[in-house]
Amino acid sequence: MSDKAQADLVPAESAQQLTEGPEEFDLDAIRLSQNFGESSGIKKLLTTVPVRKPNRTQFFRTHRDHRLDVMLLKYGETDDLYIVMPQLRAKVEHLAKPYRLVLTVDRGGTVFIWPLAIPDEERPLDWHSSAMEADAFARESWVRIQSNRSLGAYEICEAQGQLSEPTWPEENWPELVKVAFRRKIIDASDHVVLRKLRGEL
Repeated sequence: MSDKAQADLVPAESAQQLTEGPEEFDLDAIRLSQNFGESSGIKKLLTTVPVRKPNRTQFFRTHRDHRLDVMLLKYGETDDLYIVMPQLRAKVEHLAKPYRLVLTVDRGGTVFIWPLAIPDEERPLDWHSSAMEADAFARESWVRIQSNRSLGAYEICEAQGQLSEPTWPEENWPELVKVAFRRKIIDASDHVVLRKLRGEL
């Protein structure tokens, strides 16, 4: 069919719309407001709290009060961290180590718990001591850390800009720890991790 024949099949109204340019699209009519979360009545539930150290490229802050000293056991190929309840510490002997759990937030607003290895009083490692120093700085200002293997410690870098104060989660500290260590608390002698360590599974 020729182009002329195809054009003859197009209704006159549609043909006029094709020849005329499209009307200007009103972007403001579809733009989200700055308080979108408030106006929509949406509240994000905090269902995941990672347990990890800060990324070397991210600035972070640590909470002044939300911190807890515990015994942690690294287990599995990915070194998952398990809290060991006091009454069961003897069953893991030297496998569990003392850590300080610290509530931390990065510039993107991601909340996580930083497990800081508590330095040995007799033979402290510089890695552990420098991480503790970074935590002390991060209570007051935005910092990031990067490992220096030749130094055998973390280097601490402080943000140079006038950055806003961190926004901490509404959930209380016990709830955050509970979420972070869901299914990762060794609280019974028949816990699957203890059974595997005894060679029963």
